[in-house]
Amino acid sequence: MMKKTWLFFAVTFIFVNSICATNFKKKDTLIRPAQLLDSLIFSEKLDWSLRLVSNFKQQSFRLRNDDNKLKYIPNNPFGIGIGIANQKLIIDIIFNLKTGNGEHTKKFAAEGALVIKRNLFNFALQNVNGYKISNNKNDASIFRSDMSISSIALGYLRILSKDEFTVRGMKSGYTTQDKTTITFGAGGFLIVNNMRADGSIIPPEAEPYFNVNAQIHKIYSYGAGVSAGISSYFALPANFFTSFYIAPGIGLEYKEIKLEEDSYVPSKPIIYKTDFFASAGYNRKKFYIHFTFGTNIYGTSFDFNNTGVLSITKSKLVFGYNIGKINFPRKIF
Repeated sequence: MMKKTWLFFAVTFIFVNSICATNFKKKDTLIRPAQLLDSLIFSEKLDWSLRLVSNFKQQSFRLRNDDNKLKYIPNNPFGIGIGIANQKLIIDIIFNLKTGNGEHTKKFAAEGALVIKRNLFNFALQNVNGYKISNNKNDASIFRSDMSISSIALGYLRILSKDEFTVRGMKSGYTTQDKTTITFGAGGFLIVNNMRADGSIIPPEAEPYFNVNAQIHKIYSYGAGVSAGISSYFALPANFFTSFYIAPGIGLEYKEIKLEEDSYVPSKPIIYKTDFFASAGYNRKKFYIHFTFGTNIYGTSFDFNNTGVLSITKSKLVFGYNIGKINFPRKIF
């Protein structure tokens, strides 16, 4: 099984690479590290801004068997912070806000995106400890501090149209577009998940509704696949704009599931993925206000009529002040 899994990864990424490499021109190849730093940070063409940020971020999980559903939702999803940005780079530092009920979720999250020419690279790292579990049969809920989910997601998107990719510039507060545009892309993704708990993730009040193979103590999985997407930008009157991006994908995933006294590998390796992003904002010469919402959804089967869905949802409200160009010392490296 392991040999077949690694063979699958090799074939998948060769296939993704062949798709993304099609029609590459010499001038559109990836640049050297020194050129990359100059392009992202030290270029005299870049305009910078300071940002105040409030955000919502939540890595949730859903387990389903027929019409029986369990939701695993972390607490304290809100945060505030500060950041800096230019047309090609955004760095926001967020501090999590905790409520006073004592049932706090501990979390670490990091994410980033990089645009080089018409190539979009992104990653997301999540480590969440502590989940509130509820079901659709009654109002009972329980907080499990012993339950945790860690995930690493990597993605690549090649913009196939001739238009420049504008989402990064839009989110940084420096939008120069004055017309509506629509672009298409194709790429691939990789996801690694590790869910674990001290006991079964099924709470006692929900045990009658789920079979014995849903009494999960640990799930370890990794998968990869291909995706295709469409991105649009709508220029509105009076310096307003809105945009959206959606990219469905499909791939294969290897899963190991540990029960109390047994473990098994599900026979259905298919994983479905959907990325969605939407935003709206207002830009002026010296300041901007943006609201963004995005979610990444991964769904797969655990066999025995059990299915799982992992969702990573985030939204931001940003108030930015444009400070203009910064003259960095040249030839630092």
